[in-house]
Amino acid sequence: MSRVFFFLVSIVAVLLAVAVFAPGLIPTATFKPRIEAAASAAIGREVTIGDDLSFRLLPRAAFHVEALTIANADGFDGDYLMRVAEADIGVNLFKLLTNAVEVDRFVLTEPEINLARKADGAVNWNFAAGDTEDATDNDGARAPRDIRLGDVRIVDGRAHYSDAAAAKTYSAEDIDLNIFLKSLKEPLEVNGRMIFQGEPTKIDIVLTNLAAIIAGKPSNLKLDVTIGATKAGADLNIETGKALRYSGPIDVDAPDLPAFAALVGTELADAPGFDRLSLSGDVDGGDDALSLTDAHIGFDDIKAEGVLNLDWSGAKPKASGVLSTDKLDLRPYMPPPTTSSEGFPEWSTARMDFTSLRNVDADFDISANAIFLNDLEIGESRLKLRIDNGRMTTDIPELAMYGGQGSGRLVVNARGATPSFSGNLDMNAVNTQPMSLDLLKHDNLLGLGSLKFDFTAAGDSQAAIMSSLNGDGGFDIANGALKGVNIAKIVRAAAALQQGINPATLTTAVSAARGADETTDFSEFLSNFKITNGLLNTPTISLNGPYLTMSGKGVINLPQQTIDLRLSPRATTTADGKDARTVAVPMRVGGTFSEPTIAVDLEAYLRSGGVKQIRDLLGGIGKRKAAPADGDQAAPEAEPQKETPEETALRALESIFGAPKEETPEQ
Repeated sequence: MSRVFFFLVSIVAVLLAVAVFAPGLIPTATFKPRIEAAASAAIGREVTIGDDLSFRLLPRAAFHVEALTIANADGFDGDYLMRVAEADIGVNLFKLLTNAVEVDRFVLTEPEINLARKADGAVNWNFAAGDTEDATDNDGARAPRDIRLGDVRIVDGRAHYSDAAAAKTYSAEDIDLNIFLKSLKEPLEVNGRMIFQGEPTKIDIVLTNLAAIIAGKPSNLKLDVTIGATKAGADLNIETGKALRYSGPIDVDAPDLPAFAALVGTELADAPGFDRLSLSGDVDGGDDALSLTDAHIGFDDIKAEGVLNLDWSGAKPKASGVLSTDKLDLRPYMPPPTTSSEGFPEWSTARMDFTSLRNVDADFDISANAIFLNDLEIGESRLKLRIDNGRMTTDIPELAMYGGQGSGRLVVNARGATPSFSGNLDMNAVNTQPMSLDLLKHDNLLGLGSLKFDFTAAGDSQAAIMSSLNGDGGFDIANGALKGVNIAKIVRAAAALQQGINPATLTTAVSAARGADETTDFSEFLSNFKITNGLLNTPTISLNGPYLTMSGKGVINLPQQTIDLRLSPRATTTADGKDARTVAVPMRVGGTFSEPTIAVDLEAYLRSGGVKQIRDLLGGIGKRKAAPADGDQAAPEAEPQKETPEETALRALESIFGAPKEETPEQ
């Protein structure tokens, strides 16, 4: 915004130069060439006027000039700094006799102003006039010691500002301004309307001391500007000596952030978020950068406080600072999570958009009471956020998550056509139940655990990322439980067949072991894993608890969301395993993320010397399901008979052990 404000002030300054010097030329205005020469000497630029030049003394002294042109500075593109179609200037003749200028009327019609800044910082509005108190023109006339403005207006003006240093341009059209000034040492007031960068604009400016600005000294500037939907207010100490400097309180509200960014020459990519911005605080800045202290910032739904630095000198704006916020909600800038009415949702193939990372560079230290990342809810944390040309690096030295503490790092690289990801996570004392609910969509894992995970991936959809995921890690959960299953009971029930237990009794025991209120308690549950192209291999699974110890290994196919784990539980009849009978029945966890299954691993059980009774019972299931022999007519449908306890038990066995394979008779 500073360049916009300075742009408007520059317009006023150029016009005031005409108002100051032109009336002072009266003693030498006998002929048009001498007026042009004197004006040129006064401002250090070639000044030309059209042939329609008139001057009258009564009833008030007045000039009427057409086709007034002020040449551009050497080395700048374009022939003129300012060109005015018509200028009407009315002055108080008696004030001129005291070397003061009192302008009753100063109306510029269709002025065109071209301001420019080179890459080396040189500007074309620096005039070559001498000291305001000692400078004289060629005829010895002194510069005026004061100026008063009455009816001063700009009608249907145009202005253009080109900044080669920042590679940006700004334009204003349909400029209609009113200017009031009682004295050089009294406030200069400017108000009016224009079209700035294509947006309707209203300005109200009060400059406390114009004489100080002319002398290169500080002055106070109050402004109230509306550009499109953006509103800005400020009360600044301003200095325009060697370079523009300003400081003081400001307030900016940009409910349409893309439109506001376009005003200052930045185009935001069409991406999620980046909708609105509000700023307030104490500013200290210049042409192309500012620092905001005691800042109150609103960015979309994020509210933050602290120190904010903005730099728009380059092709892309950069923001930096130290901020604190209550809630850092990053969900609008991330692909939406996949939802499912029941079970675990399938990975989405919808394209994810990270192009918003290309909109701005950033370097922030942020502390937050809560951070929201799609399905993850993070507690009080501190992070270092850097964005460099579409690559975001987030270092989190202090991370609170699900009651635990840890650290992490996340890198999202959106520089290329396909985004890539990498990171790590190291957490301790995490409450696993709410975490499993958010990540796995169930709350069946209880306990306090530690988790380590390093990963890399690439892809523009959830499905692509899961298929490319590589990494390794492990977890260690203490004093917890697996809800919905009692593995020890299932092991003991399966092993009870060796004792000749009735299958109906087995059914009851297994059903009870799978009840919603059942748990597999453990004192320690740990595993290490390695991920290759989405396949998670876990060579070491270990669980220890009362009545049960268990080891295992297996594979989880993340892209396909399938599970294949082989477990070797050993159940005991006493909690500590001492002086107790131990039974071992291998088990297998399979199915999908939405519908996982757990059953006795029949093949492994039989290979390890399992009982023939199980094979016979399962064979019985197959015989009961056998179809009629070839040539037999299907029996007429009969009323369904009530299932016997034995049949119920056999059906339960099938769910526990799996249906038997048909044996092919020998030829």
